[in-house]
Amino acid sequence: MLTDPSLEELLPKAGSAYELAVLVSKRASQLTDGAQPMIPDTAANSVSLACKEIMQDKVVGVKGVLGKDEYVVPITREARLAAEAEKKAKEQKENFRRDARAADLASQELEESEPLTEVVFEEEAVAVAEEIESEE
Repeated sequence: MLTDPSLEELLPKAGSAYELAVLVSKRASQLTDGAQPMIPDTAANSVSLACKEIMQDKVVGVKGVLGKDEYVVPITREARLAAEAEKKAKEQKENFRRDARAADLASQELEESEPLTEVVFEEEAVAVAEEIESEE
């Protein structure tokens, strides 16, 4: 039986006893799977530790995107930093790809316009050759 914190103290933290049970269950499963405790406490088991975290508002139920109740544990600082680093790396990769595509297009345009420059140089060469012949 749960005595610390008591069920009566925990009920205001959730909308109903069912929601509280789901919240405790999900957090206890995370703790069992290796999640780090959010409070410095050595509880007898993961359910007791989950209840203490909920009591201290370290774990909260959050309304989901579709309006459904989803029970989410706030991510730790390390997890947030890792997610930000992953997002930044993805953006850099996309920027590199975009720049590479732009460079490819520019080089294709340059290759297509090169014959015109060769014609201009040939015309200049003919003009210079005619000038040299006329001087002789």
